Amino acid sequence: MKRKLNQKGLTVLELTVVAVAVGVISTLAIPQFGKVMERLKLKTAGRDVISALRLARSSAVSQKDQFGVYFDYNSGQYFLFHDSANPSSYTYDMGLDSVVMTGDLPGNVNFGYVSFPGLAVVFKPDGCASNSGHVGIYSYGECYGYLAVDVLASTGRVKLLPGYQCEGSY
Repeated sequence: MKRKLNQKGLTVLELTVVAVAVGVISTLAIPQFGKVMERLKLKTAGRDVISALRLARSSAVSQKDQFGVYFDYNSGQYFLFHDSANPSSYTYDMGLDSVVMTGDLPGNVNFGYVSFPGLAVVFKPDGCASNSGHVGIYSYGECYGYLAVDVLASTGRVKLLPGYQCEGSY
């Protein structure tokens, strides 16, 4: 009477082969991970700027007063402000206009250009903007890319315009 043993499990050789395969795949995937993170930072920055602009517009309409967003090239920050100091100029008067919210662009992301006069756009109580224009946002890390945020003066519409995002990823 011979008993046949039921042999289940993995051998050391099979475990080693699996570990080597996982290591090779991980080594190939790590360089792509940096590009994915840079792309996500850029998209997040664009969405955050749009949110600040839309919040300024909705605050202007709901509070029946002027609110705007000022873009600071040097610090990579943007400020949602209540335009109360000199409303007829449609500008951000530092220290005089009250800042409602401050936003920061993530690392390796900055403003490429701001086409609004005085680097600020102001929304009026009827929802329209002081000027039409664009805000360019770019990343310059492992992955170079850019996006543009567009504001239409007549309606105050804020829209994200797609741009170039990393080599090989459109």
